[in-house]
Amino acid sequence: MRAIFYLMMVLICSTQTTVAMVDAEYSEVYLKRTILVEERTAIWCPSCAEIDPELELVAESHGSRIAIVGIHVTDEFENNASIARIQYQKQVDNSSYGTPTFFVDGIKTAEGYGAWEDVQKRILTQENKKTSPIEIAYDLSDADFDLEAPEYGQLTIMVLEHRKEVPDDADNPGDDTRDRVLVGMKVITSEGDTSVHGDLTIPETWSVLLIHEPIEGGEPYGVVEISNRVFENVKDHNLMFILASCLILGGLVVFWPSNISSNREEE
Repeated sequence: MRAIFYLMMVLICSTQTTVAMVDAEYSEVYLKRTILVEERTAIWCPSCAEIDPELELVAESHGSRIAIVGIHVTDEFENNASIARIQYQKQVDNSSYGTPTFFVDGIKTAEGYGAWEDVQKRILTQENKKTSPIEIAYDLSDADFDLEAPEYGQLTIMVLEHRKEVPDDADNPGDDTRDRVLVGMKVITSEGDTSVHGDLTIPETWSVLLIHEPIEGGEPYGVVEISNRVFENVKDHNLMFILASCLILGGLVVFWPSNISSNREEE
């Protein structure tokens, strides 16, 4: 039975964790090694309309490994937060590019419909090289996100809305909703300067990202995502199936040799 127990523990420990789930008040959130994936997207973009629904599944399956942000440009979802975030990105890369374009940990990584393969490669590269961030805890019980300034760099708080409804009159080749839309952002620098962009009002289904990053742009020091969203995670059912299979296989491993040896002794 020890073999079965160890097998189950290894399997459980190897599965991905989900983002932190909260209801109303939450505090003591620690920044992690989460990879930040930002997509410049637009409602009217046909390629984005095909890619964006898949990103919802990607975010669910990767759990706390990555945090995906939809930055909308030149469409009905563009707002002061998305404009300010693009200005921040331009500090590192001021070239012009279309949608969809992906930034992974602050660096432009890929553009166009077939971009996701390159995005995955950079995610793996970042996971392999990224060191653990300095442990910084933030109390988020204040709805206005009145947090203390970091010792260096800046703290960026992003409010994302899930399943945001597309206006009926929009040029929309895709679904009626878009996921992980950046709707509000607050930036607090190490010097104590604070700026608010867009709407920080928490929507019905939301995620909040805390990003500790350089003021001049570039790779973040630490990222964490918290959310009130409940995923209907198919992986849970798969995990139960895998565990059941492991129990059966483990039982065969544990008991089958003893049956063989006892039969041989009887002969």
